[in-house]
Amino acid sequence: MITDMAAPALVASIGDRTVPVYLGDGVLDAVGGLLVGRGEGDGVLVVVDDGIVGAADRVAASCVAAGLRVTVERVPAGEASKSLAEIERLSRAAARAGIRRRDAVVAVGGGVVGDLAGFLAASYQRGVRLVQVPTTLLAMVDSSLGGKTGVDLPEGKNYVGAIYQPVAVVMDPSVLSTLSARELSCGFAEVVKYGLLTGGDLMEIVAGWPELPGPADGLADLIRRCAGVKLAVVEEDEMDLGRRAILNLGHTVGHGIEAAAGYDLYHHGEAISLGLLAALRISEHALGLDPVWRDRTLATLARHGLPTALDGSVSIDEVIDIMGRDKKADGRALNMVLLRAPGDVLTHQDPDPGVVRAAVEELTA
Repeated sequence: MITDMAAPALVASIGDRTVPVYLGDGVLDAVGGLLVGRGEGDGVLVVVDDGIVGAADRVAASCVAAGLRVTVERVPAGEASKSLAEIERLSRAAARAGIRRRDAVVAVGGGVVGDLAGFLAASYQRGVRLVQVPTTLLAMVDSSLGGKTGVDLPEGKNYVGAIYQPVAVVMDPSVLSTLSARELSCGFAEVVKYGLLTGGDLMEIVAGWPELPGPADGLADLIRRCAGVKLAVVEEDEMDLGRRAILNLGHTVGHGIEAAAGYDLYHHGEAISLGLLAALRISEHALGLDPVWRDRTLATLARHGLPTALDGSVSIDEVIDIMGRDKKADGRALNMVLLRAPGDVLTHQDPDPGVVRAAVEELTA
């Protein structure tokens, strides 16, 4: 058990904030120490996915040991929890618990809890401290980093939210051993995305990765490298006005599939798996990407249990319609992220609608 936090594995300078990322087995047991001192408040609201209570218990215990007042609120697992109704419920729970401006929200869980509790921290009393404690591979390499928070509307994913940086991100890779094979695979879809965005040796490492979760030392380093890629991009473009768009590779189609499937047929990483394949096919037609990269990516995704074919129950027309309402679209252009080659990324692309439809339809073949 770690009671004192070691030096951070990564430190990002984002806007006027410094965001340390702590990475290592046992760091859950030192979260309380991060929230003590500097004249800050002593109240902590721990928001946890009800499927991973053990990790939240450790975080809460560390906060109690540090002399903090702790309230734990559980939220149902799944995308349906990312709602304005849940934000209201959690806000009222925070008020009843006496959480004040100098206090903190600690998000313990995957991307859903991180997005939900992050938006709670950004909006409750106009902003309280936030600590992200991701417990899934997807959250560790992607969603807990960069400050994007929010909830869904029926009209689209993440339509209401804020960019709000945490005071720290705490990642304990040992908790990944408790995840299902499906959850690990979902996280690996984002890892594949980072391989495509950077190319080079990271892509080769990803392509050759053994059965998930893989070797412990290697996994921690893989998480660190993917997190480093994302944080470097966010440092340049916190508010998502330019370069940060590259992180949306595969997400325009992926979000369309998630929403068209009602947010229950596919988990986020599974929809991104399909979105990546569509984006690569579109890249071939629009930018001349060598088809070998889609073939290699499909093989990697399939080997780790990710879907490579779209369920026939999902309406292609609805996917296309939702893509047109995507936050990244501007009413005139689709603004997709495409590749000329791994590591050679173009943003704000508006490919031919016929090519886009064909790429999505191909997923059902």
